[in-house]
Amino acid sequence: MAGHIDHGKSTLVEALTAKRMDRLAEERARGITIDLNFAPLRLADGEIAGVVDVPGHEDFVRTMVAGAAGVDLVLLVIAADEGIKPQTREHLAIVEALGVPRGVAVLTKCDRVDADRVALAQGEVQDWLKNSPVAFVGALPVSARTGAGLGDLLDTVQREAAELRPRDESAPFRMPIDRAFSLPGAGTIVTGSVWSGSAGPGDALRLLPAGRSVRVRAVEVHGTRSDCARPGNRAALGLFNVERDQVGRGDVLVDAALPWEPTTALDVRLQLLQTAPRPLTSRTSVHLHLGTTEVVARVLPRAPIPPGGVGLARLICEAPVVARGGDRFVIRSYSPVSTIGGGVVLDPTPPRRRALWPGTLGSSNSIERLGALLERHPAGASSASLAFRSGLATSDVEGLLAGEARVRLLPGGWVMTAVVDEARRSALEALSSFHGSRPAQPGMPVETLRRGIHRSAPVAEAAVADLAAGGAITIEAGLARLAGFEARIAGGPAAVDRVVAAVRTSGFAAPPVRELERQFEQVDVMGALRLAAGAGQVEAVTPDWYLAREVLDGFRATLQAEGRAGQITVTGVRNRTGLSRKYLIPLLEWADRRGITRREGDARRLT
Repeated sequence: MAGHIDHGKSTLVEALTAKRMDRLAEERARGITIDLNFAPLRLADGEIAGVVDVPGHEDFVRTMVAGAAGVDLVLLVIAADEGIKPQTREHLAIVEALGVPRGVAVLTKCDRVDADRVALAQGEVQDWLKNSPVAFVGALPVSARTGAGLGDLLDTVQREAAELRPRDESAPFRMPIDRAFSLPGAGTIVTGSVWSGSAGPGDALRLLPAGRSVRVRAVEVHGTRSDCARPGNRAALGLFNVERDQVGRGDVLVDAALPWEPTTALDVRLQLLQTAPRPLTSRTSVHLHLGTTEVVARVLPRAPIPPGGVGLARLICEAPVVARGGDRFVIRSYSPVSTIGGGVVLDPTPPRRRALWPGTLGSSNSIERLGALLERHPAGASSASLAFRSGLATSDVEGLLAGEARVRLLPGGWVMTAVVDEARRSALEALSSFHGSRPAQPGMPVETLRRGIHRSAPVAEAAVADLAAGGAITIEAGLARLAGFEARIAGGPAAVDRVVAAVRTSGFAAPPVRELERQFEQVDVMGALRLAAGAGQVEAVTPDWYLAREVLDGFRATLQAEGRAGQITVTGVRNRTGLSRKYLIPLLEWADRRGITRREGDARRLT
């Protein structure tokens, strides 16, 4: 029930439902609605509609917005003796900004004026509403005092309700809270309109933005105990695990089906009313009304938005809010406070730095919108995350993306194919640079290559795997190299042979790398040793000491002979080889690393 103060909204609700609307003592004393009031309205088909009666006074527009959030049908109430007034216009602007799909214009107090005045008011209202995006019918003349026209109004509400699109009960549960209180023996109770999904006694929910886990104790729907609160219901939920002072209007109850994430930044499409006093420019402060939440936010438009104009913007909120892609909201000027526009959430968790603004971010085409979100989040996103960001059902996200060539499903979620393509190019460039600066090394460690791509782990892994599968790179022994690459050093194989000969002829007394580098000043000794190791000619016992393959094979045979007799000790091996501890200890540790032996205290055994 929307409309100007004293146009008879509450009286009309009482006439339709037989329920008093002035539940607060202050409301009864002042004769005006101050807070949200609710009543069940039984329709002709037996369905119960939840009626939300909102304040009409300009001082309580913020409360009106909280009540209008999530409704399916608006009854715009206009007194026949006064006609369209300021809050009538503002309330219409609000329900239009919130995307309320259908409405009924109702002329009240028709018993106070003659038939000509009623006809004139009908024409005025119909002409005013004909261009509204809300699909209005009426204006219907009624009198709450005499009952005239109430039957026609109920029939009209019934017909309009039948035209509404059913809400999906299988969708994730969400209920913005508009009221919280406690009762002896019942604990904390919250009320609200169920936007989506369902919840019943025993269900586990999350209270956002605090992130508190709660459980449903009991459910009432339109004042009657129920086993389930369903989409569109006016519901009261008794909760476990939360005290009354820990919850209030503006909080949201959700289930865990989506990765809900409170945020202080929203990327949105904004539409400014023609009546807005000035353009929206950077860092303009506004009151943001989202669901039952009101916070102050700064507007960062991509370009100034003139009155009557539409534009993209980021809203920076002073307190966390809970939003999902596709949510509608209202903005009101900071001071003096008046409704100046509204819009829709395009990305509820936008990138904080260097955010892309693809032209398809606000597209009506779901595939294009999903693609734009993935462009903004190149690390990838799960189906549930995309459902949260886009406002689509998770199953719809998966169905739309499954046949889309521009995206890929990786273990970390969906990514744009172009992101993996770019990662592959980066990997090839990194390997080419590595080979150019280290030609003697047989390849780059695969993990180093993945990290050097500077993409998320799933993207980097996919890029490297694609290159290997396509033959562009070769991976062996944990090293990656470009296809066709062969490690080399200056001097070629002859230089390698000279270094290997020096190692081989020295047996166990092979000189360390630093001595070999002094011996062969013009040779890349380390490169030669790596090449020889790749060919199986030598092996590193320590990073600075290489031995010939046949020398190490002989040492392995000695260990096996010693081990067959029992434990392997330093003394036993020394007696067999005549080596000092200087050589024996590194060799025994090498055998441990190679899995030839296993250390047991001061001794070893064969593995």
